[in-house]
Formats: sequence, structure tokens, C-alpha cells
Amino acid sequence: MKNEGYNGWTNRATWLVAIHFNPETRGDVETAKQWLEEEAEKLNSFFSDLVDLNEINWRELEETVQDDEEETDEEETDEAE
Repeated sequence: MKNEGYNGWTNRATWLVAIHFNPETRGDVETAKQWLEEEAEKLNSFFSDLVDLNEINWRELEETVQDDEEETDEEETDEAE
């Protein structure tokens, strides 16, 4: 993970998703995205005052879990040897 704008993430919105949803797979990232979009529609202006969904760097979140998945695969390979 790159050390960027907010606690090591691109921005606060991305950081919030990372800490509150703690995605471990790309599927987790997609689930978080869908849930947030559905809730934003229900709560409209209240929700948008809390976090701007357009600011969330979904690619960064996916790349982070992808990196984690690759590290896990390498560890399992090392253990099997």
C-alpha cells in the first residue's frame, strides 16, 4: 500500500471503507461498494454530507486486497515445500 494522503490511503473516503468494511477479497470490495451505493440512495443528502462516494478509490482497495491475496498464495506455496 502506498503512503499517500490519509493514513496511507488516497483520501479519507477510501480510508473509511478500508477500516469499516475491512475488505479481504475483491468480492468484499464489490459488496461494500454495492451496499454503500444502496444506502446512499436511501439517505441521500445526509449520507453525502458524511462521505462522497465519488472520492472512494475502489481501484486502490482492489489492488490492496489483490496484493494481500498474492502474498497469501506465496505463503501457502512456501509452506507446502
